Amino acid sequence: MKNELAAPVTKKRPRMLLLAYCFDMNGSMEDRNGWQRAVLAAEEFDVTVMYSPTVPVNELLANIPSHLPTSSIRFEPIEVRWISGFLKRLEICFSVQYRFWHRLAYRRAKLLHKENPFQLSHLVTICGFREPGYVWQLDIPHVWGPLGGTHDFPKEFMGSLDIWNQVREKTRTAINRYQLNFCPRIRRAQRKSIVIAATSGAQSDLRSCIGIDPEIELETGIDHAIDLPRTLHSVGRPLRLLWAGRLRAWKALPILLHALAQLPKTTDIVLRVLGDGSCKTEWQNLAIKLGIADKIEWHVWPTYVDTLPHYKWADVFTFTSLRDTSGTGLVEALAAGCPIIGVNHQGAADIMTDQCSIGVSVNDWDTTVAGFRNGIERLANDSAEWLRLSHGATERASDYIWETRSAAVSKAYRSMIAKQSKKQNPAGNRTSERSA
Repeated sequence: MKNELAAPVTKKRPRMLLLAYCFDMNGSMEDRNGWQRAVLAAEEFDVTVMYSPTVPVNELLANIPSHLPTSSIRFEPIEVRWISGFLKRLEICFSVQYRFWHRLAYRRAKLLHKENPFQLSHLVTICGFREPGYVWQLDIPHVWGPLGGTHDFPKEFMGSLDIWNQVREKTRTAINRYQLNFCPRIRRAQRKSIVIAATSGAQSDLRSCIGIDPEIELETGIDHAIDLPRTLHSVGRPLRLLWAGRLRAWKALPILLHALAQLPKTTDIVLRVLGDGSCKTEWQNLAIKLGIADKIEWHVWPTYVDTLPHYKWADVFTFTSLRDTSGTGLVEALAAGCPIIGVNHQGAADIMTDQCSIGVSVNDWDTTVAGFRNGIERLANDSAEWLRLSHGATERASDYIWETRSAAVSKAYRSMIAKQSKKQNPAGNRTSERSA
């Protein structure tokens, strides 16, 4: 007799190992990217996340979306020894510490895989091509990316840097070229991985240097509701400009400061600088020297949630970074319906369109400064153009909502598993075809 009280039979979900060194639902861009990709993967997989512990496990468990199965995400914090923790605090030694973390993660992954095999692994954060880790050595499909970090500081702008930062950027460029072209561990890892590029520029670099042709998927996204389309901003107040990011040399805020100094005296603007870093005092002094200090508000970098009101406050988001994989500030500005005036290169060029932004070329210093000056003056004096770009920003933002990317991510993962299964069992596949 049928047991009507028996629990329904549920299909066993495949298991995924996800490596996210940076992992925090309320942290930095890298942290939130790791969290969001784990949540997306948990729609179809039972996900084990290996991460560098900065958030207690019970807090992570409390934030798992309620629609997911209770066992959909398991957390495996990988802690490093005290000496590596010391190295982590020294920026120049971070790569040593990060590689050590990957060694520990691989040891733990081998044990877990032996106990209960994974069907797929994915290295998500940090978004960079230099450190492939070691999990790709497991006998399962491995995804690596989205990858960035291949972009170099434009040589046309080296003269705008002090000697120390020139040495830093030239050294970084040389290391990039070596690692992209010759590093054996990176080449072995890419041969055994499904590689994803974060931008079209990174795709081009990986194709020309390593010889692979990866798909492109932006590494970041929007994890909150998109604002309703804006109306015209209030008449009789300054045009509000926002600049956000680390106050470091490659972020190139002085480009914007010089552009503001060249505006006609009748152009009424206020600039809010959101961030902190080693260049802050130098750039504040530059603003005084240029005679624009009274037009600038300097704000320290707040928590992620506290950054969002600044994008709602702004009429225009300005992006000057001369070296970046993409730029989370760009997508946050889109979500707030805030038009962008930004450098039209590297990852920013993939995000910005003529419908939501004014792109500025990076041919040389004078041309770039003039591009920002002209863009600001244009939006300050043409309210209809500002409104067109604002509505275009709201529309463009829909392309970057994490929730809308779930189906595509699931399809890609399952395709990888199917290909691996076919590769490992070709005879079985031929038998099935003959039987059919």
